[in-house]
Amino acid sequence: MLRRSLRTQITTRVVALSATAAVLLGTALVVLIVAVTGQRDAARTAFRSQQALSLADQLEKSLLSIENGLNRYIATENASYLVPVRRELAAYPAETRRLANLVSDDPGQQRRASAIGGAIADYDMLWASVLPDVARQFGFAKARSQVQTDGGRQRLDAIRTQFARLFGRERAVIRARESSAESRSARAIGLGIGGLALVIATALGLTLYLRRSVLRPVRTVAEATGRLAAGDLTTRVPADREDELGELARSFNSMADSLERGREELEHSNAELTRSNAELEQFASVTSHDLQAPLTTISMYAELLERRRGEPADGDLDLVEGIRGATQQARTLIRDLLEYSRAGRGSLSVEEVPVGIVVEQALEALAGAIEESGAQVTVGDLPVVCADRASLCRVFQNLVGNAVKFTAEETPRVRIDADRENGDWRFSVSDNGIGMNPEQAQRIFEPFQRLHGEEDYPGTGIGLAVCERIVDQFGGRIWVSSNPGEGSVFHFTLPAALSSGAEPQRVRAGA
Repeated sequence: MLRRSLRTQITTRVVALSATAAVLLGTALVVLIVAVTGQRDAARTAFRSQQALSLADQLEKSLLSIENGLNRYIATENASYLVPVRRELAAYPAETRRLANLVSDDPGQQRRASAIGGAIADYDMLWASVLPDVARQFGFAKARSQVQTDGGRQRLDAIRTQFARLFGRERAVIRARESSAESRSARAIGLGIGGLALVIATALGLTLYLRRSVLRPVRTVAEATGRLAAGDLTTRVPADREDELGELARSFNSMADSLERGREELEHSNAELTRSNAELEQFASVTSHDLQAPLTTISMYAELLERRRGEPADGDLDLVEGIRGATQQARTLIRDLLEYSRAGRGSLSVEEVPVGIVVEQALEALAGAIEESGAQVTVGDLPVVCADRASLCRVFQNLVGNAVKFTAEETPRVRIDADRENGDWRFSVSDNGIGMNPEQAQRIFEPFQRLHGEEDYPGTGIGLAVCERIVDQFGGRIWVSSNPGEGSVFHFTLPAALSSGAEPQRVRAGA
């Protein structure tokens, strides 16, 4: 299990390569930082050394200035030459301490700076400060004899020799430090460039690995998914890898197998359903014909019986009329059953239908019932929809026929309207009839479900069930809003015509 986990975890490989690249990049950055820091430290050290050399040179020149000032004072007996001498002598202790601080990182140079400071102090105490006192106490002639012995010059030359040693050593230190810094910097830069090259190489390797081992299989699965979505359920992808992508490929193949089996089962079920529907329709047609034939025979026998007996008695006449009524009712029931079995089945001749013209056809078919009841039918602006003309005519015929039939004593008033609802048209057939309990609103769309007895309102209870089947087949829905004694409003939806952008046309119908 562990070996398989290590073998299949492509994520582990990616993380390991990424971590390696990150470590190499970090190392290269550290090396570069070290190189930059070394260069900065070397620059600081060189600057301190340059300051030390500059200060030592200034001290040396100050000593020469002091010596020359003393010599001029003794030679000219002009005390103004002592002013710069005293100023230089007062400044040298701070300057020597500053020189010692600048060379504090080199013990040898620090010793040389201390020795120079001591020599300058001796020069001050034993010569520079004493010579003016000699001139004041013993006269300038005595002082000039002291100068001629070159006592001050000898001390000054010794100090200058020490300065020369300090200069030589400091310059050597500067050259050594610069050479070392350049060497370390070159080495660090080389390591940094090498590290960056390794990082780039690792990144390229990771990119190639991802492209070959991840992106290419994923693209293969994506293309196969597109073909599968387009309907090619035979599409499969290679599933020979033992990692996450292999599991993805196997899952895809399993899904494709399941979809292919599902399509085969669905095709088989559709074929069975088509066959069953065809058999059912054939059975309904045959049954309708076979049932109507005996009913026709019974009706004929009743008529023959009436003719043979001449003037039948009152009881016989009622019997004959009862037979006729029963056979007619049976014929109507069989016809409605056949219509219900065919409603919502088979292919439809769907086209762009002007609903106003269809409503006119439905009202013409109901002209007798409308005229007999004195109904007033008002038709609003009706659009063009996608539907089967004959089926849609049957829906309006059933709804308007019910509106005319289920009325109280007052004159029936029916109105047909249409309103746009999202991408569909919502049609409304409203009346002023007897209405119904809202709790029965769904029941009336079931076959043979009647809310009233046949002696009050004749019919089989099939009409609304047929309407529901037809509207369902169009992809719409049908419902009713009603209250007892307040009339009813039947609504149903149909898809709008795809190329219909015109306004609904006004169609007038009524009686």
